[in-house]
Amino acid sequence: MVIDPSEAFIFHVLPDDTSRSAVWCAMRVPDDHLAVCANAFIIRDVNLTEGSQGSRYLYSENMLSVAQRNGLWSPGTQLDFARVFGHGEAAHKYSSGRRMWAVFSEFAPSLALPATYPQSYAASPPYPASVQSERKSKRFILSAHC
Repeated sequence: MVIDPSEAFIFHVLPDDTSRSAVWCAMRVPDDHLAVCANAFIIRDVNLTEGSQGSRYLYSENMLSVAQRNGLWSPGTQLDFARVFGHGEAAHKYSSGRRMWAVFSEFAPSLALPATYPQSYAASPPYPASVQSERKSKRFILSAHC
């Protein structure tokens, strides 16, 4: 997470396929939302129509070419960053997603998000990257590290 007093971004970075550079993506968290990064990439569908310097999504100039070169994405289709560049959850299919679910269920119970999902978090997106908080507070950003 990259946060200052006026805005917050979810930021993911990983080495590119040459090991000489990096692929990165950032998503601005809306002011009335909360996000949970629990040891997994959580940015899903990147708005590619904004370009690499859009207002909500920012990403490295090589993100699309690396994804395409490795057969992980095709031009003209949506890019799901977590699915394309993530390797899912570290140990168990619920190791990241269940922690996200616990926080989202507490702060946005009306969404009634499912506690379980059929595949790994990266393979089948059960939760959004951020949710609107139903509590009367400012933006929440929680980060869990094991």
